[in-house]
Amino acid sequence: MAPSDEPNGTSIRVGSPVRQLALDIPVTGTRRVTAMNDSATIGEAARRTGLPPRTIRFYEQAGLLPAAARSSSGYRLYGPEDVRRLRLVSRARILGLPLTQVKALAEAAFQQSCGSFEERLGGVIEERLADIDRTLAELHALRAELETVRTGLGPTRPSEQDCRTESCDHCRFIDD
Repeated sequence: MAPSDEPNGTSIRVGSPVRQLALDIPVTGTRRVTAMNDSATIGEAARRTGLPPRTIRFYEQAGLLPAAARSSSGYRLYGPEDVRRLRLVSRARILGLPLTQVKALAEAAFQQSCGSFEERLGGVIEERLADIDRTLAELHALRAELETVRTGLGPTRPSEQDCRTESCDHCRFIDD
């Protein structure tokens, strides 16, 4: 392999397999050393998860993802568990779960058995479905109210067309 001169004057061997170590930091805060061959830069993690890099950085800042390991040049590096966690977070957000609930789910997912996690997820989904049913009922009631208001508007009497709302005492929407 031929050496390549870097702009800073250092020499590296192009194409030589370099096996570096990175720190994989689960939500628990413990650190585990893994081989970098499984690591992905933020761009690669974004491609694997469909999330923009900006969102990945936000999730890291919000504590949904442990602090990324860094390469020797300072690039964020994400291991396979990080990518899986990002997929979980992304899918939970698509379901409309708030960040606090997503964070709790992510912590549970990587600390519990699959069965325990799925049971917890099932409960969260049931709560979300109930929320959606309540929201739908509220929206239906709002729609009915809007229909009633629209029906009550109708054409105005000729004497009301020049009347100013501030001095009018028979506005169908404001006054009974």
